[in-house]
Amino acid sequence: MQFFHLYKKVGLAALLFASSVFADIFDMNGLYRLQYGPNLSYTLSGNSPLVWGQWLSQGTGTFSFNWIEPFYDLPYGNDLDPNAAFLRLSADVDISPFYGGFRVGIGGRPLEMNPQIEARFLYEHYTYFDSNVEMTLASNAENGSIADSWNADWITNRIYSDESSVDFMQNFAFYFDLEYTFGKDALLGIGAHFTFVDISTEFEGKSFDYRRNIPVFSRDYIIDLIAYAYLPFTKNWAVAGFLNQYNTGNSKSSRNTYLKEPLSYTIGLLGPSLRWGDSAENKLQLLGGFWMREKKRFYCGRLSQQFLVHLQYQRNFTFSIKPVPKH
Repeated sequence: MQFFHLYKKVGLAALLFASSVFADIFDMNGLYRLQYGPNLSYTLSGNSPLVWGQWLSQGTGTFSFNWIEPFYDLPYGNDLDPNAAFLRLSADVDISPFYGGFRVGIGGRPLEMNPQIEARFLYEHYTYFDSNVEMTLASNAENGSIADSWNADWITNRIYSDESSVDFMQNFAFYFDLEYTFGKDALLGIGAHFTFVDISTEFEGKSFDYRRNIPVFSRDYIIDLIAYAYLPFTKNWAVAGFLNQYNTGNSKSSRNTYLKEPLSYTIGLLGPSLRWGDSAENKLQLLGGFWMREKKRFYCGRLSQQFLVHLQYQRNFTFSIKPVPKH
């Protein structure tokens, strides 16, 4: 049995490495280097712990479409202006060894100004590929500790087995972002994302969100606070950084005992970014970082297991639209 669990872990790690993709953590609001009108891109990105055991390595490839409709002039084919006001329609398809699904969204930036304020609404729908597992969401004598199940070993020992299931998740998300652009493509941004989670499962509502790497209840909410920076120092090279904090809700019984405790963790990444190409721009980023849970009793690992490495490749495609002169 131990050999089987080891074989499954090695096989899963090889699958993730072969796909070269991980969770879409770092996208800087998904607008960088887009043009007015239609835009296509795909992203392969990944983070993995330096020492296995706590952080779950994830795999996701994303294919994205964005339509940027300006509110005033119609400069289709031109790069976005720092102070542009526009309507944004988006559609994304995600695929990973753990889940697959799609996101559709609508939003925009109503004001011509820099810094820019953007608001968006997104609907997300995902299918667990026999990967949803029952998590401990409240520490007590009967169920044990949250730290016992919130780790990579617990999950990989149970996925694709009779202890996992094919379930469905739908989310309703509201994004609010503030972004400031300066110099030659440099930008700073902060944001607050509110997501309402709805999962159909037989695990008494005790599930795991693979996109955000956190346990969730079947009816839950997630507050995601972000800060990011992209600072070019040559035409092709830049420094990229990202800070993210996830927070989930809580649920109590009629006896005022926890059915689910509030959970949270923070992750920070920093490193070089390389871009090249004109008509179809490519961007490659290699970031190192650290993650931590706010409550120590929810973590039973070592300090070395909290260090991460993140690799991300993104390619944008244009529709060969001849730029429309700006008025």
